[in-house]
Amino acid sequence: MPVEQERVCPRCASRYAYIETHTKGERSYVYAVHREGKGKNAKRWKCYLGPSGGYAYVTKTHRREGLMLKGLQDADRAFEYIDALIAYIETTELDENTRIRLAEKFKQLATVLENGKGGAEKGDNQRIEGT
Repeated sequence: MPVEQERVCPRCASRYAYIETHTKGERSYVYAVHREGKGKNAKRWKCYLGPSGGYAYVTKTHRREGLMLKGLQDADRAFEYIDALIAYIETTELDENTRIRLAEKFKQLATVLENGKGGAEKGDNQRIEGT
């Protein structure tokens, strides 16, 4: 029997019942649907997780850096962001001050990860009541 993956909302850190997608025009938007109780008296709310396939407009403004910004439902987005930033840094001529500042930030990130910090915290919950 397969083990069910725990369904924890990346926005509010609460358990959710299922994922729902809504399409408007040519874009699809992803929501985690939470439920308390059973039957027709169950209380439901949704947390917006972002667009399916990434943020189209804001990604255009980060094209130079190679960043494709994604919604909370994409668990690998942080790895992809870091890979894109590394590729950008490798192919871009940076002044000494920028190189030093970036190196310090990457050292800070390594220290946080090595010390076991960086656990999930409750995010801003954008509730849509009664849906």
